[in-house]
Amino acid sequence: MTIKGGYWGKILCVDLSSEEMSVRTFDDTFARKYIGGVGLAARIICENVTKHTDPLGSGNVLVFATGPYQATTVNGSGRISAAAKSPLTGYWGESSGGARLGPELKRAGFDAVAITGRAKRPVYLWICDSNAEIRDASKFWGLETPDVVDTLIKTIGDSKVAVTSIGLAGENLVRFASIANDKHGYFGRCGLGAVMGSKNLKAVVVRGMLKPPVADPGRVKQLSKEVIQKVKASAMAGFGEDGQQGDFMRCHKEGLLPMKNWAQDAWSEAQLIGTPRFTQELKVKPWGCPYCVFGGHRRITNPVYASKTAGPEYESMAFLGSNLLISDLCFLVKANDLCNRYGMDTIELGGVLGWAFECYEKGLITKEDTGGVDLRWSSGEALIEMLEKVARREGIGNLLAEGLKVCTKQIPQSKPFAVEVMGQTPGGHDPRAYFSQTVSTIASPRGSCHIHGFSEAIEQGAVIPELGITELMDRFDATKKGYIGAICQDIGQLWNSLIMCMQFFFADISLTDQVNILNAVTGWDLTPQEAQKVGERIVCLQHIFNLENGLVPEKENVMPERFTTARKEGGAQGQVVPWQNILKEYWETKGWINGVPTKEKLVELGLDSLGLKKEPLTYRY
Repeated sequence: MTIKGGYWGKILCVDLSSEEMSVRTFDDTFARKYIGGVGLAARIICENVTKHTDPLGSGNVLVFATGPYQATTVNGSGRISAAAKSPLTGYWGESSGGARLGPELKRAGFDAVAITGRAKRPVYLWICDSNAEIRDASKFWGLETPDVVDTLIKTIGDSKVAVTSIGLAGENLVRFASIANDKHGYFGRCGLGAVMGSKNLKAVVVRGMLKPPVADPGRVKQLSKEVIQKVKASAMAGFGEDGQQGDFMRCHKEGLLPMKNWAQDAWSEAQLIGTPRFTQELKVKPWGCPYCVFGGHRRITNPVYASKTAGPEYESMAFLGSNLLISDLCFLVKANDLCNRYGMDTIELGGVLGWAFECYEKGLITKEDTGGVDLRWSSGEALIEMLEKVARREGIGNLLAEGLKVCTKQIPQSKPFAVEVMGQTPGGHDPRAYFSQTVSTIASPRGSCHIHGFSEAIEQGAVIPELGITELMDRFDATKKGYIGAICQDIGQLWNSLIMCMQFFFADISLTDQVNILNAVTGWDLTPQEAQKVGERIVCLQHIFNLENGLVPEKENVMPERFTTARKEGGAQGQVVPWQNILKEYWETKGWINGVPTKEKLVELGLDSLGLKKEPLTYRY
């Protein structure tokens, strides 16, 4: 079936070992089944990656995938998905990033790039208008990510190229290394920067001047105007002033914020790094992705806090700040900038340092172990010194660079201090404060992840009437929270396949609005219910990948010990999450038995006859 709009139907396949490239095509039927973004990436990876694939080996597949919206001027579409088998968890790994890579790749004539192999020397991939070339990057190896951007722009001679690169952490295979898009967008989670580093791939540089097909441009333009009007009339209208950090004080008040490695319930110094002080002191300005009315990233304009990259957002301030009890903005801005320049996930770094600080406090780690660094809570100096050690894999930093699972194997008695699920640190959204977040905390295919279905929004008043979610839910009532978590997970993966900024979900953009835009771009006649089913298919496919790679749901989809006791004060005081009941309801909603999809569910989703692996499935009911 021919494609009317939204896609080129082309995937660029690159083998860095042989330096061979080819183009794989797909049709409208395939596109409608997986949409794009993480859905397309999941389909590619599940076909090619097995339990025997080393995440840092040449056989792992690194995918950058757009959806139907990129380069169509749909507001919020300046994004792209990246995915691979995660070197941090050993399971499904994905991340969504902003800046200019998504629109440029689409205009360059490709819907996705799938990269395998390992180059014999450092290289970068140059893509421009349906052509691609592997080029030497030996002289760029060792450069920090903003310097890579500047150098490659100068080398290519075009200021409009999109540059996606790794820094020191990716080169050193830190298992939670990130990938930087230009100087303000990041694929932060799951260690995809280490995958890129393992392939000797320093950067992907893209320039596109082609015009992707759109089925009904007039209708898309009309619907986009309506979306912008809704955004301006919504509670998100003031988002541009403070960005995501505007949520910091709310999260502290409501009991969501990590403090002292999740062991503390309130923090008197929160206001020192929250808004309005954050915005006023740093003099932040919006730094937006293409086609965005929000300008969600922050550009720091106060020269006292000089930063080469985008300023910190909520998650970074939560994990480098309150989680370590550090309230000095100078240290936090510097740490955030170094993480961006070295290419390192701020959430995971804050999680592993929280573990290390607590081990130090309890005498399980000594100053001799740290190379003389005094890991005192609230020490900005310790944060910077340990950050450098991790990025360079020096001393104890070499252990921390492996992630929390390896750290606890080294010091078994520290297990209670390791707040992780499937090897990944949760985001700064405590499920004790919003019970539906249990699902994203313990049952996300990519490891603990607050935005893999942000159900917290439903408990704040968002609705999805098309799927029967029509009223505000008590955040401390466990009723239907497994169901809500499952539905939001499906919708989240739909958005990450389109791919569209999740901030628009909080701006009263309905599922019907989204489907109307999708149909106008593609020429389809999809219904909201069918769209949810696409999201369900993608989640199920990712979960199948995890099962085939050794996940045992009953052992690993488990609430971290620290979240199983009630907070003693604050906005979630006295609350204990009945997480086992919520997880059971989630599995039932999905049509899974003990975390394993039934054959009937696979048939329903069209996943029963994919023949993804040559070997039989290893998991059992």
